Amino acid sequence: MLKWGALTVALFCTLTLHAADNNPFFFKKNNPKPQPATNIHIPVVLPQSAVIVVPFYTPSSQQNIPVILADGDYRMLHFGGLPEEYELWDESIINPYGVRLVEMQDTIKIDMRGYFPPVQKYVTSNFGFRRGQFHYGVDLKVHKGDTVFCAFDGQVRLVNYQRRGYGNYVVVRHNNGLETLYAHFDKTLVAIGQMVKAGEALGMGGNTGRSTGYHLHFETRYLGNVINPNDLYDFEEYRVKDDIFWLSAANFEYVKEVEKIRFWTVRQGDSLSKIASRTGVSVARLCALNNIRQTTTLRIGQRIRYT
Repeated sequence: MLKWGALTVALFCTLTLHAADNNPFFFKKNNPKPQPATNIHIPVVLPQSAVIVVPFYTPSSQQNIPVILADGDYRMLHFGGLPEEYELWDESIINPYGVRLVEMQDTIKIDMRGYFPPVQKYVTSNFGFRRGQFHYGVDLKVHKGDTVFCAFDGQVRLVNYQRRGYGNYVVVRHNNGLETLYAHFDKTLVAIGQMVKAGEALGMGGNTGRSTGYHLHFETRYLGNVINPNDLYDFEEYRVKDDIFWLSAANFEYVKEVEKIRFWTVRQGDSLSKIASRTGVSVARLCALNNIRQTTTLRIGQRIRYT
């Protein structure tokens, strides 16, 4: 009985080695090939100068993948999942994470494949300082009722309304670790918790909230921190700039400038000259920072930027 068992094992090993000799997915090397400690994976051979692209995976698909470089070097790549902070699922706050990325030390690789443009329209207002305040997204021209589409596969985390802000808006958490925000909808078409695909309708173009005309306000965030959409997307070609986006502290340098901003809240009896004397900033500088004229009538409660 033992002899038959030993013969069976030997025959199995012989057939396996023969299959490996004839299988194009096994790569012969002169030097020994290290073996993974656990699961068996098909190795990938790359040229020495190749950049190894690590796409984003959900936590359920975390795995170690063996990679053999052309010179025989061998190493394991770890395919990471979504940030652990995303264990928090909040259906009321746009940024509930409390994470500051302006001093982040790591570089994060984000899979941008599968992108679908929310609308194929032109930019009407860009990311950056605007009328004394910081504009955290890109405004894209839409007409009333235009369909706005989801940028990547994901799940709707937030559907809400802000009378003096975003109007009707939607936040989607995506499988690649990003979150996108779509604002000023005339009508939303999705619900919280709904799974959505790239290219699926989220809402209809509108002019709700703090808006001066029909447009889509579009933001992209990572752990609640806004990324300049122009770093990610080509809005003229309606595509992503690269299949892989490398996110680092450099993408949040604008935060340091935003944090320098100071505002004066207009009270009864205030004028530009009075604000200038209180803040030490000239009237001309106040006008330039706030895109106003010296003859502009100030409103009680209005915020005037002075740094």
